[in-house]
Amino acid sequence: MSSTNRFYTFSYHGASNDKLLIEQEWEKFVSGCSAPINVRPFMFHSWKRCLEQGIDPHLIQIPYSLGTDQIQEYVTSDPLFRMVKPLLIKLKQYAGNTGYLVTFSNPAGEMVYCDGDLSLKLKAEDIHLSPGANWSESSAGTNGIGTSLVTGLPLQVFASEHFCQEIHEWTCSAAPIRDPGTGKIAGIVDLSGFWTANDPRTLAAVIRTAREIESLLYNQLRIERLRLAQYFVDLTHRTTLPLAVLDRAGRVVKASPILYEKGWISPEHSLEPPSFAKESLSSTTTWEMTDNLENKRWLFELSPYYYGGEAIGSVVHALPPEIRVSPSLPDFRHFPTSPTLENNKAASEERTAAQPAPFYQSLFRHHPDAIFAYDLQGFLLEANPAAERLLGYDANELSSIAVCDLACPDSKELKRKAFAQAAGGMQQEFEAVFRHKQGHSIHAMVNSFPIIMNNEIVGVFETVRGIQPNHQQMAEDLKLTKEQLEFYLSNTEDAILVVDADFHIVKVNQACERMFGWTEQELLGKEPPMVPGHLESENEDMRNHMLRSRHVIPYETVRQRKDGSLIHVNHCAAPLFDSKGSAAAYVLISRDITALHQMHDMLIESEKRLRTLINSMPDLVIFKDDQGKWLEANNTAIGALNLEKIDYQGMTDRELASCNPFYRETFIKCSLSDRRVWDKGSLIRFQEIIPHPGGRSTILDIIKVPIYHGDGRRKGLIVIGRDITELKQTEELLRKTEKLAVVGQLAAGIAHEIRNPLTTLKGFLSLLQSATTATNIWYLEVMLSEIEQMESITDQLLTVARPQTIRMEKRNLEALIRQVSSFLYPLATMHNVQISVESDSSDLLVECEENQLKQVFINIIKNAIEAMPQGGQIAMKVRRSGDFVSVQVADSGCGIPQNRIARLGEPFYSLKEKGTGLGLMICYKIIKEHKGTLQIDSEVGRGTTVEIILPL
Repeated sequence: MSSTNRFYTFSYHGASNDKLLIEQEWEKFVSGCSAPINVRPFMFHSWKRCLEQGIDPHLIQIPYSLGTDQIQEYVTSDPLFRMVKPLLIKLKQYAGNTGYLVTFSNPAGEMVYCDGDLSLKLKAEDIHLSPGANWSESSAGTNGIGTSLVTGLPLQVFASEHFCQEIHEWTCSAAPIRDPGTGKIAGIVDLSGFWTANDPRTLAAVIRTAREIESLLYNQLRIERLRLAQYFVDLTHRTTLPLAVLDRAGRVVKASPILYEKGWISPEHSLEPPSFAKESLSSTTTWEMTDNLENKRWLFELSPYYYGGEAIGSVVHALPPEIRVSPSLPDFRHFPTSPTLENNKAASEERTAAQPAPFYQSLFRHHPDAIFAYDLQGFLLEANPAAERLLGYDANELSSIAVCDLACPDSKELKRKAFAQAAGGMQQEFEAVFRHKQGHSIHAMVNSFPIIMNNEIVGVFETVRGIQPNHQQMAEDLKLTKEQLEFYLSNTEDAILVVDADFHIVKVNQACERMFGWTEQELLGKEPPMVPGHLESENEDMRNHMLRSRHVIPYETVRQRKDGSLIHVNHCAAPLFDSKGSAAAYVLISRDITALHQMHDMLIESEKRLRTLINSMPDLVIFKDDQGKWLEANNTAIGALNLEKIDYQGMTDRELASCNPFYRETFIKCSLSDRRVWDKGSLIRFQEIIPHPGGRSTILDIIKVPIYHGDGRRKGLIVIGRDITELKQTEELLRKTEKLAVVGQLAAGIAHEIRNPLTTLKGFLSLLQSATTATNIWYLEVMLSEIEQMESITDQLLTVARPQTIRMEKRNLEALIRQVSSFLYPLATMHNVQISVESDSSDLLVECEENQLKQVFINIIKNAIEAMPQGGQIAMKVRRSGDFVSVQVADSGCGIPQNRIARLGEPFYSLKEKGTGLGLMICYKIIKEHKGTLQIDSEVGRGTTVEIILPL
């Protein structure tokens, strides 16, 4: 954003975007960010100066440093402003209807002039962009006026380039005016408007105006130097003493050759020592210098030179040693002319006797304006006939009058100040009211300027012109204004009271009577009775604020009706100023906003109810704006996504993902699904699994609904998520139940078909028992035992098909396990597997159906053997834990993947090539019937541990 052009004009690439980018840089700077600041170099240096000077970047209003009287005195007496004002009016015409104000500030950065559109001026007063405010950089931070004063360059400060945030809505183009005589900045011309105006020509306009003013000043300086040179020639014809004339900057215009010869004038045309030459032009200064050649001291006297009532330079007289030490010699620095004025009454008569030349005497006596001549003590020396006619006094009566005796009381102080300024060499112009001899008042325009004789101020002239106001036009204007005011007061719905400076009511409109219940007659002359007792202190504070402020004060409060009821009002207090700028009355405007407050309260209550409803819902509810930023979320959503300690409002899903690493994947998926919603433009529905710390997961049924404005623009997004984890589990259980029903039917058929041949075999073996020898009887017993085992298995298959009544008996769990171990010993040996049984007690009795528990342990141990085709170790541990007993069966086989463990026990789900999944299903069923639990823990490559817990 840096600019290399001479006058630091801001280069627009897109005002809104530029303003935003600069504001981001400003925020980085005021927050102390160490990153490089990408703004124009001179702007960055100005920000640094503001920071070093302690300027508050959040300053709301620029301070005032000039009062109304000081501003009026400046604009009426300052010669530069009299020259500048026509060009400011010209600049205003050029900038008319462009949204810019024309301002002028003095060399201290204090604004003394502001003109432009009235509505813009009223808005500008919010930041004190008005006369009297101090816009120097040390007071107002970076701004066109103050920064131009510091840099001495014309420049434009665009929007957020201002150091104080409150001024970011404005753009200022300012150019300094340099006095070519002194080289110093004499003032600042500025065009200020809202940043949206975006007219880059404003800087060129203020530069052109400043150059025109500087051109006028240069011409004035050139003429002044010519007059000083002519005055030097006149003086050299009347004296032989060395002398020099200097311009306003202290530069030598002409000088006697001896001053050059003695080296008292430098090559830069400045008189040594230069500090004396640059003293105030309105004072006389003396000093001494040594002649190095003769080693003698010379006396130098500097006195101002007046032309046209203003000091345009100075005259320096050099007195050689032989003259300055001779007290009997006359004063060679002054030349015989008319006698100077003395400050006493006797001398006044003598001075009056010295008549001016006939030409000037005619001008004085026949001038249509009243002319008064005063000495420096304020005593009247002479008045012309027009003054006698204006005030009704004759010459003798006027001769005994002092400067303030003729003015009315209200104008005495103003007249006294103007006289003092004129006596100091400053021309004054003002309005005053004089008292006629007959007692009536006379409004007049007064010009005061010094009487200069022999280049010294010896008195003050006043020219007075009576102002005859157009009473008829004033009456018509007043009548029109009154009619407009009465129309507004009668037709507005706002209650309006006008109170005087003592806060006594002087005017009440009909709306006020309707709103509060009092009639105008009941209120006139009283203080407003509408303030409730509990708000008296607040009302007193507001009164004090009104007395201090010169601006409109809006605020909300509560007021009381005549019947005692309270209403909410939007209150506004504004001062009314008299001709002196003092607050003579105050207008109090009240608007009844009780219904608005009730609606607001209802809205808040409705919002509370809605929030309570949303927070009580078990579903996740999230509201987002059109940019995907979170606006609100109910407690369920906050808890589900662990957002309790995160200020989520205003953050997007991706920002939340960076704040909550565990749910990062969840938020990224959410952002992608948001994009799908906007792409589709309508509701979408899908399911998503949300993981939680601890390994638990939640299955959500999510609905996302986009919301649009009436014109089709995006407004926001509603996200609703319902926890369907239990529903999914129920569906899974139902699916397993359906499988079990099929298995039951299949098991019933298989058991029926097996039991018939088993019964036949058992019968024939019983017949063979009597005919078998003792040697072979053992084989028959083994065969009968196995047939009984097969019958037991078919009975278990039937338990899958239909519930069966089992008989529970106390059995020794350790003995039961060792029987199963012995039974499976041959099978284990064949597979090179060793089985070990370890128990911490031999009397662990459990209530069970023995054969069913055996079947459980047989199935588990067989699975363990089959899991170790290369052989291994099966460790069985029996441990007591309170009222329960735990049996762990651990192998060192291949292990089971974690994602498959959850499905073990489902019918027809098996990890073995020829398995049916019925074995573990029956195990789960048997353990459940024994009021126990069966848990499987496995790690691939390290083995599996099955733990069965049974009650004792």
